[in-house]
Amino acid sequence: MEPMDAWETHENAWRPASRLASPGWDPVDAVEIARLRARGLEGAEVLVCHLYWTEFAPGDVQAARDALKHHREQESASTAS
Repeated sequence: MEPMDAWETHENAWRPASRLASPGWDPVDAVEIARLRARGLEGAEVLVCHLYWTEFAPGDVQAARDALKHHREQESASTAS
């Protein structure tokens, strides 16, 4: 995001690495990235705080989220059989 100087590891480094100087983000890009990050956080909040999760006992929420995350995989495996 911020401009950075170029750098290079010293000659005895375990793994040599280097980076070119970076001019930083264009102001238009910075605004767009901030907007997209805010949108992603709003989406995560809606998902995590949805009333659907109150249907589960606190100890079962993680298992329910994992099952939802892998639902399509399980669905395609059952239709392939």
